[in-house]
Amino acid sequence: MREISRNDHLHEPSILDDEDLQLVHALQIAPRASWTSLAPILGVHSTTLATRWKRLSEAGIAWIAVHSIGTRLTPVTAFIEVLCEMSRREEVIRELSEIPDVLSLDISARHRDLLLTVSAASMAHLTEHTLPRIASVRGIEHIETSFSTRMHVIADSWTVRSLSPEQARQVAQLNPRERSDGPAPRISPDVLRALAADGRLSASDIARGLGMSEPTVRRQIRAAILHGLVHFRCELAQDVSGTPITAEWFASVPATEHETLARAAAQIPGIRLCASTTGRTNVLLTFWLRSVSEVPRVEGQLTAAVPSIVFRESAIALRIAKRVGWLLGDGGRATGRVIPPWRE
Repeated sequence: MREISRNDHLHEPSILDDEDLQLVHALQIAPRASWTSLAPILGVHSTTLATRWKRLSEAGIAWIAVHSIGTRLTPVTAFIEVLCEMSRREEVIRELSEIPDVLSLDISARHRDLLLTVSAASMAHLTEHTLPRIASVRGIEHIETSFSTRMHVIADSWTVRSLSPEQARQVAQLNPRERSDGPAPRISPDVLRALAADGRLSASDIARGLGMSEPTVRRQIRAAILHGLVHFRCELAQDVSGTPITAEWFASVPATEHETLARAAAQIPGIRLCASTTGRTNVLLTFWLRSVSEVPRVEGQLTAAVPSIVFRESAIALRIAKRVGWLLGDGGRATGRVIPPWRE
């Protein structure tokens, strides 16, 4: 097991071994599965799995993020294109990253400078609080907002594909997709914020830190999952993923073709986002690719599925500064700072 420090260059192919990648894949399927339950499936002792995860997470290579995109907690999702003064761009990025509702922030190589993914509790909150706060950041010259009408594919489904089909099936059984449509009980924002900082924190650790009873915390975590209020995602620093390029497409398709496009996009390796939107275009797609040369291949596959698609613009993200609340550093490493969206 190779030691990893925060000074290592993430593009080194040998920085992660096969067992690291299998562990990440397992946690992408079942983010809160216990080491004891994963051990027989991965063929590794539970203490070794815990040690591997500690090594990866402390180096900012992998982490468990928690978000509520598209749930009853934050049902409104907007994509905001930002133009800013180039001399103030880094200052603008820092200030926007501190806004809790700004879940993700991409630095673009096209006519926009930044692309924000914003998640809000209501349209009123977005228009009365979030948008004015964004617009007030010194150095911003123009913003343009579109809204997601449906999130067909999000990055929760992206995996490193390192497990065998049988292993993946067994791990999936550790994360049953039970859901309740009934009224959701109140979940303490403090519990949600604790999970945002570490999605694998146990109920006992959270209870101890918050001065709450363990049964109450355990019940609230289970309720949040059962009612679909939060989603857990095992993230990986992009530069060790084998797909260091983030490609984005702003496209238009006929209203009757959105589902067809989404089904096709979901089958293409590297898909991170497929959303129907309002605005100048009506589809936003994001992929992680091995190189820029793969852009035409993806466009060809999407066109084969929906010949009527029109790619209005393609762009490469130069850097991701924030992803589902986590501030990122060089190579897409987690810096350890998380800005959760949930308030009192």
